[in-house]
Amino acid sequence: MEINIREWQRGDLAGIQKAWLEFCRQATRSDMRLKPDCEVAMTEWLAYRFKDPGAFGFIAESNRKTAGFLIGRVGDWESAPPVIEPRKLGIIDAVYVNLEFRRRRIGIRLVERALQTMRDRHAVAVETVYDAWNDDSAGIWRRAGFAPWMVHGYRML
Repeated sequence: MEINIREWQRGDLAGIQKAWLEFCRQATRSDMRLKPDCEVAMTEWLAYRFKDPGAFGFIAESNRKTAGFLIGRVGDWESAPPVIEPRKLGIIDAVYVNLEFRRRRIGIRLVERALQTMRDRHAVAVETVYDAWNDDSAGIWRRAGFAPWMVHGYRML
């Protein structure tokens, strides 16, 4: 099976939205609920991100079928409070691989493509958020060279 990775196009947004919202429906915890207007909110966010000159997206395909996607961006980051010199950072907002295509190195290939794009745009570092309890997800990020830095703790009440 050959996997092709290409840049996203406007026509890809509906498929990205469908896959992402389905993932969110399955991954939410008891303290998390999707907004009643989540489809509208996601449509607006994807349209905004698609037009953002600092953003990029990649689609992984096999025989014209979407296998997965990645959305990222590069921009200037300023700390709050503003005590650290501004720097150019890459952010990976989302990586998703459709269930039938998992365990074929598609996720790591999408991440590697994003990292090269960020290098080309002169980012000095890259950040992302992933589910630390999901071994598959955490494994992809470890293989891509990511390590925890500032841990975001969470406790349900």
